[in-house]
Amino acid sequence: MERLRANPSLRTGVIAGGAFVLLLLITQFLLPGDNQGNGTPIAIMFSGLVFGLLNALTAVGIVIVFRSTRVINFSATAMGAAGGEMTFQLLIQHPGVTFWVAFPVGVLTAALAGLLFDLALGRRFFKAPRLVLTIATIAAAGVFAGPVRSGLYRLPIFNADDLTFEEAAGLVALRDRLPFRDFAFTLGNLKIPYGFAEIAAIVLAVATIVGVVLYFRIAKSGVAVRAMAENTERASLLGISTLNLSSIVWVIAGIVSGVGIILTGILTNPSAAQGIAPSILLPGFAAAVLARMRSIPVAALAAVGIQLFTVAWNHSFVDDGQLVSLILFLVIAGGMLLQRKTLQRSEESGGVSWEAAEEQRAIPRELLAVGGIRAARWAMVAIGLIALGLLPFIASTRTVVLAGVIALNAIVGLSILVLTGWAGQVSLGQVAFAGIGGIIGASLTSTAGLSFWLAVPITAALVAGFAVLIGIPALRIKGLFLLVSTFAFAIAVSAVLFNDRYFGWAIPDSVERPTLFLFDFEDERSMYFLCVGALIIATVGVLNLRRSRPGRILIAVRENDANLQSFGVSAFKAKLTAFAVSGALAGFSGAIFVHLQRGISADSFLPQRSVDLFLYAVVGGITSIGGVVMGTATFATLTFFMGSNIIVQVFGAPMLTLLLLYAEPGGLIAIFNRARDSILRIVAQRRQLIVPSLFADIDPDALRSRLIPLSPPIAGGGLEALGPEGRFALASELYAGRGVRFMDKMKPKKKSAEASLLEAAASAAEEAEEVMA
Repeated sequence: MERLRANPSLRTGVIAGGAFVLLLLITQFLLPGDNQGNGTPIAIMFSGLVFGLLNALTAVGIVIVFRSTRVINFSATAMGAAGGEMTFQLLIQHPGVTFWVAFPVGVLTAALAGLLFDLALGRRFFKAPRLVLTIATIAAAGVFAGPVRSGLYRLPIFNADDLTFEEAAGLVALRDRLPFRDFAFTLGNLKIPYGFAEIAAIVLAVATIVGVVLYFRIAKSGVAVRAMAENTERASLLGISTLNLSSIVWVIAGIVSGVGIILTGILTNPSAAQGIAPSILLPGFAAAVLARMRSIPVAALAAVGIQLFTVAWNHSFVDDGQLVSLILFLVIAGGMLLQRKTLQRSEESGGVSWEAAEEQRAIPRELLAVGGIRAARWAMVAIGLIALGLLPFIASTRTVVLAGVIALNAIVGLSILVLTGWAGQVSLGQVAFAGIGGIIGASLTSTAGLSFWLAVPITAALVAGFAVLIGIPALRIKGLFLLVSTFAFAIAVSAVLFNDRYFGWAIPDSVERPTLFLFDFEDERSMYFLCVGALIIATVGVLNLRRSRPGRILIAVRENDANLQSFGVSAFKAKLTAFAVSGALAGFSGAIFVHLQRGISADSFLPQRSVDLFLYAVVGGITSIGGVVMGTATFATLTFFMGSNIIVQVFGAPMLTLLLLYAEPGGLIAIFNRARDSILRIVAQRRQLIVPSLFADIDPDALRSRLIPLSPPIAGGGLEALGPEGRFALASELYAGRGVRFMDKMKPKKKSAEASLLEAAASAAEEAEEVMA
């Protein structure tokens, strides 16, 4: 035992060997395998080995980036997808281009994608909180899957018009375009054909992993990267260029991702390796967590083990393959809970707070007395209410329905605001809570027969309790790692909760809309007003929470939970309160949504929707009620009403998120605040009002900060025509009194006799000191 404790490598080897033996016991003896109970066939295990090595590349890329930069890379698959698209199009559209040419070109493209990410965002936020750059990787995944892929698709060397629908959608098989097409073999009793693709995947994946390990152990720059990973500031003091090393890290991440995604697309089809690719990213996260986000060999072995178990499970339980997502979620959450001390120490140097966020400030009290300001405020409120009231009478039925959906999405955005913007607990699983609320609400009204008006508050309360149950273990996972666990939770809920095999009894075939006295909400206009009313109720509730003591405690938790606890306030209870409120809001929205849609669809609660709504909140301003509603409404409007526009497709949520993160991390609400405050400064200056909150950051001596234009005096006119003694001679009750000249009032008074004697004595004392000297 002492030898194992003293030798970490030996201890890791023993643990890996024990895990391998346990895996064999599970796959060959515990799982039934075929109908005869002979365990998992060798052919299935071979497939698990091949795809496990490809998933290992994703896990290795996650570990490399996190260990070097303390950033969780959600674009670990999307970077490689850029290179994959290049490889696939070369193989599809240019038959003369061989695999040996297309594959290196694709890997170089993926490396270039990693380099561009670092140059554009990595260096911009190198010293920012790690949460900012992590969110940038989430947005970058959408950019790589959208604009970048579209750009590669339309390069002059390609002709998209000549592609069939299957080729454009990435549903074609590329094995026929590989070398050694006639080479094939089988393993065991199952006649599954394997060939060059599998052999190439094994060789290239192993070579890539070994090459990465040797680079970090032997190459000087690799050793420098390891030094930077331990202490970035100290590495800088020693003369190491941390910015250049960061670029190397992202290039390596792009190469590793490119190899894995390209080979995955060749073994299956190109569409399986596009975008975030949760089926690839989730096992990669699980393996990286088991490796404590530190060890590349352990991450690779864990990824292979996870995939071997996955294929064995799917072979034994063909109809229960969706449960693998739930198992992986439990692995991620359990692994983080067991290793939380190590993981928390690793993130301490990077910071996980959203320091760049900006809340919407109220109009200063000094200006509320100005009639024009009050009139403008009420006019904007009136215009908004009139627009909301007239919309269902002037718009089409489709537009009215989509407007109701936007209002309900804004409520989910408010749940993100409470949990992330105020309490600082980053989450990518809020749509999953909305899905839970949708199923509970539909069951209460359609199956249990409860009234809609009673079922909705009950649903909100039940989802709040469920969110607290999820939050108790989740709160032991701090910072960025909560993003990973909630992302896995969203995938598990989408895969299991909406599966008829497990919860079909709780999912009604249809859901009837509510009624209230003489009102029948079968009409789309009435349902629209119900959704808007729900948003107003949620907004008022959240606003009152912000103004209350619990709301102020949440802000204190976000800023410094240790300081809060020093005053005897429980940060744990405050965070649980945030989970409860956010869960209630999401469940409230989901219960109304399923009645709006007259049914439950799993497509409405996909994990990608959680990611999209999170980005919407970030773009609008994740700490502001107005910002969250603004971001949600803006992108929902663009998506629903202008989704076919090429500009909207290119500059969608991911691209605009990156642009705003780069230019204005506070979001749209920060831009709105600046524009509004500029107008308020002009009003304050023209009315000679002292408003410290508006001018605290303004240098009074800077010409560019003078909002009221000043022109040089006109000779012979105005005050210049009066002369020095004639100015300010007007009667003024405020400054000098009626009939008294202001200049005379400002002249110094005559000195008293006592003051003159004191001055003469002081002068005599000074002269005596000079004589003595």
